[in-house]
Amino acid sequence: MISVLLDVIGGALLLLGLALMTISLYGVLRMPDTYSQLHAQGLATGPGVIAVLASSVATEDAATITFAVLGIAFIALTSPVSSHAIARAAHRRGRGSS
Repeated sequence: MISVLLDVIGGALLLLGLALMTISLYGVLRMPDTYSQLHAQGLATGPGVIAVLASSVATEDAATITFAVLGIAFIALTSPVSSHAIARAAHRRGRGSS
């Protein structure tokens, strides 16, 4: 019973993450300036990737879940820093808005 519930939760998280990343990819491709593209990119690296990694809970494998948790922590720590670095570089080069 628990295994079926974990499979359903894992599948739902995977679909949610993939939908968020697809929508944000469309936003990155359609947005005109760097700052708008960074906003759309934040949707992919934030909830999208975290939901995909969290879907690994359905595997019930401790090693896989541990790697997913470490990946979530890495994304949560580095995503804001990388977005800030890109925005700062765009601002310095004067390419922020079109």
